[in-house]
Amino acid sequence: MKKSSPIKLIVSLAAGLIIFILYLHFFVGFEEIIGVFKSVDPREYLLYYSITIMAMILSMLFYSMSWRELMKALSINLSVRNALFYSWVGIFVDLVIPLESVSGEITRIYLVHRETRVSSGKIIASVVAHRIITTSITLGSLIFASALIILKYKVSTEALSLLLAVLLGSIFLIASLIYLSLKEGAVERLLGLPIKAIAFIFRGRINPLDLRDKVQRNLAHFYDGFKIFSRSWGALTRSAAYNFIAWLLHMSIYLLVFYALGFGEILQKINETIIVYSISVAVQTIPVALPLGLVEIVMTSLYTLFKIPIALSGTATLLIRIITFWLQILVGYAIAQWIGVKNLLSRNQKETSG
Repeated sequence: MKKSSPIKLIVSLAAGLIIFILYLHFFVGFEEIIGVFKSVDPREYLLYYSITIMAMILSMLFYSMSWRELMKALSINLSVRNALFYSWVGIFVDLVIPLESVSGEITRIYLVHRETRVSSGKIIASVVAHRIITTSITLGSLIFASALIILKYKVSTEALSLLLAVLLGSIFLIASLIYLSLKEGAVERLLGLPIKAIAFIFRGRINPLDLRDKVQRNLAHFYDGFKIFSRSWGALTRSAAYNFIAWLLHMSIYLLVFYALGFGEILQKINETIIVYSISVAVQTIPVALPLGLVEIVMTSLYTLFKIPIALSGTATLLIRIITFWLQILVGYAIAQWIGVKNLLSRNQKETSG
């Protein structure tokens, strides 16, 4: 990563944070937010907010177990701990780099390949299959949320257009991944021009024939991986089940935060919670979106649409994003640093023993 990249990331995060703070100031009011905190029972708040942290960790655990089931089907041996660590680092990269899912997936592929030395094609097959399952679950909840919000609430044309665009984008992503995964030769044709460009840019340092051979070997392993998946219904079922549990645990954070704030009535708004959760996750996956700011504004606006007081909506959104955004970033950064230090120590031990 270039030296300027951390500065760009900090600027991006700061811009989104400032947008949300300004939104809270002008549309919610900090005095109203302070009033919400003053009315909270401290013991109840600590109990339920602590449970949200546990829910976040368990959600990540089941998310990583879902991916590990797919790797096991391809004989990629990775411990539960490392699957969790690599998944968390991938989420961390997704959150701080505004190219949702692509950057995190590349990170996971790199980390697994570096540890196992298994063919990158097989690892990519596991990651792509995991993305298809994850996106399908998100798409299902988003379709439910969209139908519910159209039937029960008056929504502006602009909001409906955004919702439709996100839906179509998710459908296109799933359809594209399935087509590229099952249609042999499709990926090779897609990569034809980039391979020629890389060979031209790095001519003299990269042998075009070696590069093409390497790509073809990995593609063969990639397609072999999906042939194995077509026969491994048990692994696919377990992966989907783990992924759905991760989805439920992640969504429970949205309910638990309201309980922490003493708003038990949120249990009567399960459908509305699914809407907020599904749309906020979908908005966060838009590549051009800021990692902060837009998601929070959408969440607060939706809660207000569902007749939840704006001060409570803004406070709950703030607390939810501390868990689903900042906690994931802090833990992911700590794991990334630990992995780096561990590898450095291992390298030094090898050099010393040598």
